[in-house]
Amino acid sequence: MEDEYELITNATITKSMIRKIGENQYLKIIPSEKRIEISTIKQKKITEPIEQVDEIVIKAYPKEVKLFKNQNQDIKYETSWETMDGVSFNIPSSNIKNIYSLLQAKKLVVIDNMLNLSNILSMIIKQNTLEKKIENIKDDLE
Repeated sequence: MEDEYELITNATITKSMIRKIGENQYLKIIPSEKRIEISTIKQKKITEPIEQVDEIVIKAYPKEVKLFKNQNQDIKYETSWETMDGVSFNIPSSNIKNIYSLLQAKKLVVIDNMLNLSNILSMIIKQNTLEKKIENIKDDLE
């Protein structure tokens, strides 16, 4: 029975998202540019201008993410991706390690850190969940 996964939620990415991941680092999904970046903010002195350095993490972005769980709370994702070159592909129900390996095999991973992928998928699911809760509250108020 624990092998049976149930769809928990799904999200379609239509707008940019950002998440703080370090002291001065932000993870960004940019659908219009079809990529995922890390932005690092640097400022040596308060009197100096702020410098922002952007690095591409993955040369694609997830257009759609579906989250599945089983009775043991194991997680799998079904994802649809689009590369910076405009090529679309799907990754069937897989865990994060397998998704990451497939992205590596397609030579889309620029900064080799699986935690970035985990943060990306988590950010998408949390944002979608929050948007649904806000919509429910709006509906209740009407």
